Amino acid sequence: MNLIKVSVIIPTYNRPKELIRSVKSVIDQSYNGYIEVIIIDDSENSIKKEIKKEFSNIVKRNKNRHINYIHKGKKEGSPKARNLGVKLAQGDFIAFLDDDDLWLPEKIEKQIKVFVENDEVALVICYSIDKRFGHERINKPPLEISHEMVLKAFNLSSSSSYLTRKNAFKEVGGFDVSLPSAQEYDLAIRLSKKYKIICVPEVLMIQNSTIDQISENWKRKIRGLIAIYSKHGRDFNSISKFNHVKFVGMLGLFSMGYLVGNKIYNVIIPMKERYEG
Repeated sequence: MNLIKVSVIIPTYNRPKELIRSVKSVIDQSYNGYIEVIIIDDSENSIKKEIKKEFSNIVKRNKNRHINYIHKGKKEGSPKARNLGVKLAQGDFIAFLDDDDLWLPEKIEKQIKVFVENDEVALVICYSIDKRFGHERINKPPLEISHEMVLKAFNLSSSSSYLTRKNAFKEVGGFDVSLPSAQEYDLAIRLSKKYKIICVPEVLMIQNSTIDQISENWKRKIRGLIAIYSKHGRDFNSISKFNHVKFVGMLGLFSMGYLVGNKIYNVIIPMKERYEG
């Protein structure tokens, strides 16, 4: 188990303090196998010196930790950054972490254990604490997630909870950079057609609230929802005609979000909790 290499892709843009905090949560993982951190920085200014100052001594002491910092200096979005990170990755397993999110120490160790015990699994997620939108709640996806369940959810989990097999990720084509949003959900839909998805029933990831989050960009969320339904409409409707009604309802909620802002989460979150059971 300790020989399994894991590559962690962290896209970032103008969040140096948050980025360093997130990288530290990866470096401090209890998993004592090899973990490679690949930072894809779209920011105008490089912070390579700051990264080196913060982590060089830690990496020197622990040969199973490595940091690869790539400064692009051009904002192209997280999906492109993640796809680039996977191309550069040495690991057979790929994890994704947003620069404002954090992992609890046992995340990788407990997710890798699931892969070791089940060859048919391509994606492992986990419970998470969501600190956005003015209050704190625990996201609890189902423990075994079929393709049908992914479609019924109209959501699954943040990409910061994802750990996937690199060969499966590449097989389904990686993140779809043409989508305005919900790229991680689209990836889960495609993976679930061929493989199992498992959720570790423990809180192993923290979603923090920062400015300029896609979760608060309602115009992009609306466009992303429409794009997802256009791309996978046949799959949605093959499960249940009710999914079309659900799509219209979600579109209405997102449109209300565009008008009233994050207050709409007071309606969306209870609906999500009912799905999670």
